[in-house]
Formats: sequence, structure tokens, C-alpha cells
Amino acid sequence: MTQDPNTPEPEHLPAAHRGPAPSHALQLRGNHALGMPMPAQAATPDDDDDVLDLRDLWRMVVKHKGLLLSVAIAGLLVAVLLSFIKTPLYLATTSVQVDKRAARVVQFGQDADATQDMDDRTALGTQVELLKSRVLAERVIDELRLDRQGLPMPTAPAAEGDAPALADGEADAAEATGWKAMAGNLMDRIKDSYGKIREPSSNSVERLNREGVINAFQSTVKVEQVRNSRMLRIQVENASPQLAARIANSVTDTFIALNLERRMDSSSYAKTFLETQLGLTKARLEESERKLNEYARSKNILTLDEKTNVLNQTFTEYSTALTKAEQEVIKTESDYEAIKTAPNTARQVLESVTIQNYKDQLSKLDQTYQEAAKVFKEDFPRMKQLRAQMDELQGKIQAEVQSILASVRNQAQTAKRQENLIRTRLQQTRAEIMSAQDRSVDFNLLKREVDTNRELYNGLLQQVKEVGVAGGVEANNIQVVDKAEVPLFPYKPRLALNAAIGLLAGIVLGLGIVFLMESMDDSIKFADEVEKFLQVPLLGVIPKIRDKKMGSGSLAMLVHEDPRGQMAEAYRSVRTALQFSTADGAPRRLVLTSTTKSEGKSTTALALAINFAQMGSKVVLIDADMRNPTVHKYLNLPNTAGLSNYLSGHGKPGEITRMSAIDNLMVITAGPIPPSPVDLLTGARLGELMDLLEVRGAQYIIFDGPPVLGLADAIVLGNQVHSVLFVAQASQTRKSHIKDAFRRLRMAGVVPCGVVLTKTTAQNTAYYTYDNYYGYGVDSPKDGPTAAGAGPGARTEPSLTAT
Repeated sequence: MTQDPNTPEPEHLPAAHRGPAPSHALQLRGNHALGMPMPAQAATPDDDDDVLDLRDLWRMVVKHKGLLLSVAIAGLLVAVLLSFIKTPLYLATTSVQVDKRAARVVQFGQDADATQDMDDRTALGTQVELLKSRVLAERVIDELRLDRQGLPMPTAPAAEGDAPALADGEADAAEATGWKAMAGNLMDRIKDSYGKIREPSSNSVERLNREGVINAFQSTVKVEQVRNSRMLRIQVENASPQLAARIANSVTDTFIALNLERRMDSSSYAKTFLETQLGLTKARLEESERKLNEYARSKNILTLDEKTNVLNQTFTEYSTALTKAEQEVIKTESDYEAIKTAPNTARQVLESVTIQNYKDQLSKLDQTYQEAAKVFKEDFPRMKQLRAQMDELQGKIQAEVQSILASVRNQAQTAKRQENLIRTRLQQTRAEIMSAQDRSVDFNLLKREVDTNRELYNGLLQQVKEVGVAGGVEANNIQVVDKAEVPLFPYKPRLALNAAIGLLAGIVLGLGIVFLMESMDDSIKFADEVEKFLQVPLLGVIPKIRDKKMGSGSLAMLVHEDPRGQMAEAYRSVRTALQFSTADGAPRRLVLTSTTKSEGKSTTALALAINFAQMGSKVVLIDADMRNPTVHKYLNLPNTAGLSNYLSGHGKPGEITRMSAIDNLMVITAGPIPPSPVDLLTGARLGELMDLLEVRGAQYIIFDGPPVLGLADAIVLGNQVHSVLFVAQASQTRKSHIKDAFRRLRMAGVVPCGVVLTKTTAQNTAYYTYDNYYGYGVDSPKDGPTAAGAGPGARTEPSLTAT
């Protein structure tokens, strides 16, 4: 398009049409002048920026679910492969029951079987250790000849011929001097100690082979106690199912045989000991009976049988009565003290029907009182009446308790008097018996000795007979419950368990890799990190479009070509956020910048311009990235003349402003790349251009600015325009770079009004997504003059035209 020759230049415009006075220098606002310190609250991110919660962890997992799944499957495959490579092992199991031995061989304070004095846990633990013993292992190995079936053998020790070499080394070390000698001696000591640790003390190959077979056998036999039972389970692992069953059954049979042998040995020793003691006791019994008869004949004593002696019977009866009386006294005194100390919890009080009735009445009155207290005050007559009735019942309860206390006290006193009377009578009887016993002391001594010897002799004789019988047929307390059968399927490897372990290990490894990757990733990964880290509002989230739907040159054109698609909805949300970002609505002049290139800055600028144009507003899109212009490529416009021409004084607004294929959208391309774009942006012509465009009817002027880092263009442009929208790419733009960019902007007095997060996926926008709302408003009319900001009654701006 060409400039109208009748159109006056900016300096010839009337003051009423020029709008704000053009600025002729780099604009620095009052509190944001270049070099002013930025606010502390804006410069410092949250203290909790690096703290991860469960939501962040879950989003990390979802984001890298492909990697996590791959590592988990790899762990599963490795576990399955190792399971197939491993040699299958078969498990044979037999169960035995270990009972307590009820019969006792000797009754003189000790048992023939020491395990009867143990509790169940100790006794069964002893049996478990016996099953693991070396004696049992050797007997099973010898019975099955396992030492000839290729069990693992230990490595033979080093030949004795190596000893002279060691002696030569020691001689060489002795000849050395200084620190070398000390180092040589130290090394010799280390070698000697290491050799003693690694080499056996015996060089006998036969013994070493025997030890190897026993160790291999014990490692394949496992014994465990069945919980809450007296059952023991013996399990044997072996590569041969038949051999595993044979070993398991042989272990149980050998265990039973060893147990019987130990019992037989114990019975034989007990029988020999009892027969010796029986002969000695018999001789003592005959001697004591002879002395008793001689003493009774010399003293003319006929009988003093305690069963027919009246005094002895009387003394026994009084003793029994005294014991009962003492128990009664203790009981009554205990009841009295219990009632006296805690009357409310005493048994007699609790069993008293009268007191319980009083307490039930008191409980009902108390409940009535509490309900009435919600309505009446304490001095109300009804309340006083209830309180009086409660006090009366309390008095009755206390009186009844005192009555019970007095009754128990009388019982205690009566029992005490009865005890004293019985004790007196018992003392009298005791004195009479003592007088009678004085006359027959020697007789009683002799008689007691005879009775003791006779009881001892009878007991020993009985035990000798029992041991003799038990020695012939010894009962066994161990029984086989289940014999081992030849297993049908291998016990190991457990494919399902190994697969589960491999899968779990893969998941854990994958999670570790994910967390490592995330900890090393400094980019903005999630939408809610923007406000937390940058302290600026998040104005929108733009989804990542993997393929173009309309075949246009730019993804931003999808906003125009597919107004109800993902891109259109996302940028429409950004436009709405901008409209509510200030009290006056969306900024009339807006610069879009980013940290570096390829973050979606130009696409966002074009998409926002199209969105505002769809509202019916006059929009001018200016490509201010004169180092790497892209807007003309998106819109298929020539870039022969543009912003660089005007800023350098070689062009006019009418010559550089072009119509686009979109209604209400005018475009100013970047123009030829100048030698120093920052110098052009610093001048006053940019402000004059914006003033002129607004005079000609432009309601929104949107700049596609250059990146911040490495260039000063965005800083200068932000000071000229004053409203900056920052664009960041999800999972790509690093936080440190954004922080540096914001620091540069704030140091120049530019505070971004918000951030737009571009190229996001579902993992980045777990809480800022439009997936459930794409296609909203399909039946509604296309955005046009009736859209927000361009409805009926809206002020009509002068059209921006050029010829």
C-alpha cells in the first residue's frame, strides 16, 4: 500500500488529533527508573520453591510415564530371563509332631527327660537345633551316601612347597633397612594374616571334602516351627526331585532314631542308679525296724498310733478350726477396710439393692436437674426442690453405707473373738500332747526312721520295675505327620515372584531416574510454577500442536482459521486475562518478549493480535524483532519496507503499514535488518509512530519484540511501550534464564504484566488445561462485532486506512 499524499506528517498534525505528546528520549518511569532496585518481594521467590509435594511427584511420574514404563518392563524382562537361566530346584517337605512326654521315670524332684522342665518354645527350639545338628547330618549323609553323589567340594589348600618362598621373602625383608624394611614386614604380616583367614588349619583333603559335603547338606535343609503348634516342618531343596524326597524322609527317620537312642541311654543309667540305691535302703530299713522293736519291748510301749489317739485328733481339729477362723478374720477385716477406704466400689455396697435403687433415683433426679438448668436458674424453686431431693438421696446412700460398714465391723469383731477362743483351746491341747510325747520321744524317733526307710524302699522298688519295663519298650514323643512326596514341579525359580521383584525394581529404578532428571531439569515444567517462582500472574497456557490442521504458514493462524480449536480457545483465554489485568482493561500498547528465540513469542503476538481483531477492535501488529523477523513469513507479506525504514527516517507510516488477510488487523513488518537495531529503538520516532497509529484509529498496538537475554532491544522497547508480556516455553525455558531476564527488565524499570506458557502438554498443565472444553460454543455465532469490547453502544474508532 502507498501513503496518501494528503495525509499530514506527524509533526503537522493538530494537537487535538495527536493524542499523547510524543516522547523524544528513552522513557523511564518514576519508581522504575534505570538502576532503581527492584522490590524485595518481587525479586525473591517463595522459600518453598524447591519443596516437592505429592502433587508435584505425581506430575513428574505422569510426565515421564514412558521412561518409567520402559525401565519397569526392562526390569521385568531381566528378572524373567534370569529365572529361565537359573537351575530349577525342587522342594520336598515332611512334617513331624513333637509331643510332651507325660510319664516320669524318677519321682525324686527331677525328671528323666530334661526337656519337660522347658516351656514349649524352648523345647521346640531345642528340637529344631537337633534337626540342624552335625550328628544328624553325618548320619543321613552316610546312609544315603551323599558324599558320592557330586556334592560341592572345597578347594584344596595351597601346596606346602610354597613355604620356602615365603621364608625367602621374610629373609629379604630382614635384610632391608629403614622404612622399606618396615613396609616389607607390614606387608608380610598382612599376607600371613590373610593366608590364615583364607586357608584352613588342616591340610587333610579327606576332612576338607567331608566338611564341604556337610556344609552343602546343611545349606539345603531348612527346619521351621509351624506357628501356634507343636509341629516342625523339614524342607529340602535339590535339583533332583527324587533325591529331595529321599533326603527329607531320611532326616525325619534319623531324627526319630536318635531321639529313641537318647531316651534308651537315659533309662539304662537310671535303672543302674536305682538298683544301687535300693540295696542300701533295704539294709537301713531292716536295721531301723530291729531297733524299734527292742526299744518298745524295753519300755513296755504297746501303741501310740496317731489315728487312734484322741489328743492328736482333737489337736488336728482345733488346728483346722483355727486356720478357718484366721481366714475369716482376714476376710472380714479386709472387707471392713475396703468399705472404709472406698465405700463406693466395695463389693457389699455394689451388691446392695437399696443403694442401687437410691443411685438410680439420684441419677434420674440429676438428669432432670441438668435439663431444668438449661431453662431455670439455680435459685428457682423447682431447682431448689430438685437439689433438696438429690441431697436427701445422698444422705440415704451414706446412711446405708454406714450401716453396711457397721455390720461388717461387727462380723470382724465376732470372728476375732472366735479366733481367740479356738487359739486358747488349741494351746491347751498342745500342752497335753507335749506331755504325752515327752514320754515317747525315743519311740517316735525310731518309728519315724522306720516309716521313712519303708517309704523310700517301696518307692525305689516301684521305680526299678517301671524303668525295667520302659527300658524294654521306650515310648517316642516324635511322630511323622506327613512323609515327603516326590515334588512334581520346581520350587525355584519362582517366576511370578521374580517377575514381581523385577518389575518393582524397575519401577524403583525408573522413579530414581525420573527424579534425577527432574532435579537436573531447571526449566518451567508446570503451569503453577510460574506464579510461585516468578511472582507474576500466569495469563494463559498454550497447548502444543503437533500437526497443523489448516495447512497455514503459522500455528497462530489457527486462531483465525479454526476459531473453536485448541489454539483459539487458549489465546482467547490470554486475551480475556489481559482485559482484566488492569482497571482500564487490556493494555493499548503491548510488547511480547521471551528469554531466548523459538519459545513461541512471535506466534503469541500474532495470535493475540488476531484475537483482539476478532473483537472488532483495530489492531496493529508491529514486528520489532529487527534481528530475526518472522511475522511477514507467518502472514506471507513482503518485508521490503518496515519498521527499520521508518525508525531510520527512510519511510512513512503509510508506506510501511500493510493490510492483512484478517479483518481489523494491520501489520508493520520489521523491514531490512539494520546494523544497530537498539539505536533505532532508542530514538523518539517509535513513540511518534505509536501516537500516529492511535490517532488513525488503532485501539491496540502489539509488538513482537526480541528476546531479553543477550540483547538490549527488549529493554529499550519495554521502556518505550511500558507494558510487557513475557512468553516462556514449558519444559524448555530454564528458571535461571527467566530469573536473569526478569532481573534485567526490572533493573531497567520494566515490570512484566504477566507470563504466557507455550507449547504445553497434558503433563505441564495438569491444573490449567482446556482439553475438556475444546469445541465450547460450537453453535454460537462467530466472534465479531458483538464480541467482548465491541458490543452495541461501543464507541466507533476512526478506521485505520491508507492508500
